[in-house]
Order: sequence, then structure tokens, then C-alpha cells
Amino acid sequence: MRLSRSLQVTSAFAFALLAACSATSNPTDSGVFDSAIVADAGSDADAGSSSAADILGTLSGSCGEVRGELTKTSPSLKTDALIFVTGEVYNKTSLSTGGQKLFDEPNAGGSSGESEAMSFEVLHYCEGATLLKTETEVTYGPAPDGGANSITDILVEIDGKKVGVSVTRAYKPANQGAQTDAEIKSLLEKKLNGINASTARVSQADKWVKQVLHVFAATQASVEGIERVLPGIDAAVRADTIVLVTKTIGGGFIYCNPDPALGLECP
Repeated sequence: MRLSRSLQVTSAFAFALLAACSATSNPTDSGVFDSAIVADAGSDADAGSSSAADILGTLSGSCGEVRGELTKTSPSLKTDALIFVTGEVYNKTSLSTGGQKLFDEPNAGGSSGESEAMSFEVLHYCEGATLLKTETEVTYGPAPDGGANSITDILVEIDGKKVGVSVTRAYKPANQGAQTDAEIKSLLEKKLNGINASTARVSQADKWVKQVLHVFAATQASVEGIERVLPGIDAAVRADTIVLVTKTIGGGFIYCNPDPALGLECP
């Protein structure tokens, strides 16, 4: 399903849509994000790549707010929600041109292809981001003082500025219980330290003005944990990073392998 930001609906309809999606997700997680920006333009997944006005799924919450943080020297936290329903399909033709490149190209390791492609789609849709380089194309110098050789996942351009994007997933199998604050803190600190390290060694040609840590969260409990834990992380570690948290509903394909159909969570 492709979505156009030109089709706006009221907040009341947003609540109804979120409630309708709860059949494929934890009922306590639906209806959390209150937003007047919820768009749905119907299904045309075979019509080719999407434009900046399209996104796979239904997005609500913070949108267009990252660009305003790019010139600030302080850290920030933004939240949104991305809802997927039965009948939608994650495939190459459902993505933008930049998303299609991320879909096709292997990353530097791991199984994070879906989350990186969808991260770009969110930034493309909300911030007008264009893809400059993938993970393996960004160039770096040696790590200063023998530090970590950390790299970032995506290099994009927003409002004429280069922005690094590091993507992670706040997820824990349901049979293992909810993520603890300690687990969330460990995840955030690891990614934020990696962002600082990659910023310190990125080449001048690819140097970004700032980085975004994009966290996909499978449950509302994880979103609340991030909101609770992040302010307590050392200021030097948070630096000026923009943390964008996207709560998914019916987005199990982002977290587990093999991918469940859109509209379903991980088994």
C-alpha cells in the first residue's frame, strides 16, 4: 500500500485506524500516537517506485521535525508510528528509488536490511531525504587514538545538509518478557557510542552535520523505556544526536527472520 501525504484525515479517524489494526498487534500498543497526520492512498504496489509523498504503511506522529534539529547543538528525541496491515507487501516496487537501492545492496553485515530500508523511507517521506551513500560506500579515515572502527548505516541529504543515519531495533521475543531499562540503556549507549566514533573518523568528503539514531520499537513498552532511559545517559554520549523512535504495529518483518507477512508481529 502506498500512502500520500496529500490525503489527510482527522485525529478521530487516526484513532479508529489504530484501533482497527490492533487485531494484528498487542491491543495495549494501539492508539498510542495521537496525530492529525495519517495518510492512506490505497494499494498500488506494482506501479513502480514511490515518490517523496508515498510510504509503505501508514505513518503518524512526528513528521518533518528532524530537519529543524539539524542546526541545533543539543540532543533531541522524536517519536512516530508506522502501521502495516494485511495485504501490504514489502518488496522493491513498494519503495522509493533510494529505498530500492538499499533493498538491493547488501549491508556490512547482520540482518538489518529491512530496518535500514524503512528508516530511509521514513526520512524520505517526512524530511525529503535523498540517499547519498549506503553503508559500504561511506568513506572513513583511521579511528583517532586507536578507537573503534564504527561506521554508520546510511548517508542522506536533508535540506542540502549531509546527515548520517544509524539504525537499530528495540525488540525482544515475547516469550522472553519485556525489555528492561538496563537492556534498553545498553542498546542506546552502544549505538550512541558508535555514532560518536563514526563521526570522529568519517572522511571530509562524506562529513555529515549531524547523525540520527533511528530506533524501530516493536512495543509501546520499549518506546516508553527509551523515553525514560535516554535522558539519564551521559551527556557526552548523547552528544547532539537526534534520536527518532518509530513504534511499529504489524511490522514483524523488521525484527525477525523469516519475515512474517505485513500486518503481523514476530511469532
